[in-house]
Amino acid sequence: MKKSIIILLAIFTAFQFSGCVTKQKYNELQNQYKKCQDELTFANSENVDFSNAKKQLAAEVDNLTLQTEQLKKDTLSLSRKLRQSERDLAKATRDYDDLLKDFSDLNVNNQNQVNSLLGNIDKYKDELDAKEKLLNAQRDSLNEVKVMLEAKEARIREMQSILDQKDDEVKALKDKVSSALKGFEGSGLNVYEKDGKVYVSMEDKLLFASGSWTINEQGMNAIRNIAQVLESESDISVLIEGHTDNLAYHGNGQVKDNWDLSVMRATAVVKALLQNSNIDPVRLSASGRSQYLPVDKGDTPEARAKNRRTEIILTPNLDQLFQLIQNN
Repeated sequence: MKKSIIILLAIFTAFQFSGCVTKQKYNELQNQYKKCQDELTFANSENVDFSNAKKQLAAEVDNLTLQTEQLKKDTLSLSRKLRQSERDLAKATRDYDDLLKDFSDLNVNNQNQVNSLLGNIDKYKDELDAKEKLLNAQRDSLNEVKVMLEAKEARIREMQSILDQKDDEVKALKDKVSSALKGFEGSGLNVYEKDGKVYVSMEDKLLFASGSWTINEQGMNAIRNIAQVLESESDISVLIEGHTDNLAYHGNGQVKDNWDLSVMRATAVVKALLQNSNIDPVRLSASGRSQYLPVDKGDTPEARAKNRRTEIILTPNLDQLFQLIQNN
């Protein structure tokens, strides 16, 4: 590398102090200059490699130094553990000797007790046999109970499956009825689900004039829509309940009080459902509840208006569930 630098300096000096040189000399100098540049580049590359190698060796030296320090620490720790193990071994040996001595003394001192226990072996064996028989009997009883419990759990799962199916049917029925009565929203009509049944509650203003049990045209339209649903749901039982407010009703003829009025209104809805429909009358029943099942116990005109209502209660067929319960 130093040689290349000297040649470069010579070439530069020659150019400085010679106004001109021959072409051959110039080419020689040019080749030497190029050769010097190549050597310089190679030398620089080697210098970088040497520098990197030096750094790597330094890192390896540091790593080996750390490993050496760790080995020293580990050796010191193992030496301590070895000394402790030697002390523990010595103590264990002393304890073992003491145990041998204690066992020898115990064997001598307890020989009479051992003989006494050997004499009672038959007695203990009889007691053990009796307890084993009792345990086997209890195990057999437990297995019987387990079988019964598994059978009951299976029936419960079956009942739950039926109930889930009925819940789905009730929800579908409610959606179907709500869809059929969609045009009567805000007219005193409410469709809701309660205790596994679908309730269609219609206020009197939708069905009857005050003190009357004759259904008006709007109410007839609503009942016809309900009848169409019931025709397609042949397994649904239908209960119609008439409800009045708490104001006394004074009528003429056969309808004399709120009991009579609630029954007449429920019966009127039954007849309207059967009119021009294919519903089996066996599925229908009418009930008058008078004033004794109010939805609002307040004594205001608004509360009385809520309580004057007719409810159509739709109950899915639960024969399958009742049959399962009876079989159990």
